[in-house]
Amino acid sequence: MSWIIEHYQLVLVVSGLLTLTMLQFVFAPTRSQRSTYGEALEGPLADVVVRGWGLLIGLTGGMLVWAAFHPETRELAVGVAVISKVFYLGSLVAKGGRFIKGFAGVTVLIDAVMIVLLAAGQMAGHAG
Repeated sequence: MSWIIEHYQLVLVVSGLLTLTMLQFVFAPTRSQRSTYGEALEGPLADVVVRGWGLLIGLTGGMLVWAAFHPETRELAVGVAVISKVFYLGSLVAKGGRFIKGFAGVTVLIDAVMIVLLAAGQMAGHAG
């Protein structure tokens, strides 16, 4: 636990930068879906929804990076990120592994580690 406390700023920056990679869905929604999940939603509405989803996740990553340098914002940024990531993982698992192949499987592992590290840092009282 002391490692997390000592390196919490780094945990926030790395978690934020990794989460920011989801901005790829804003710029190349179909390619990003296919490379991550093995299939893609099709059509104009799908583009709107997927691009918006990618932007929201990217903003969450930006919040984590911001929180690394502005401790007063950590509780909110980490809360949003953890809730979002838990919901995402739960949604993937609820589909029985259909989408947990290829890169999506990697994101599951990375997000699970981020959830643990981010939550542990907050519970250790390192919000400020």
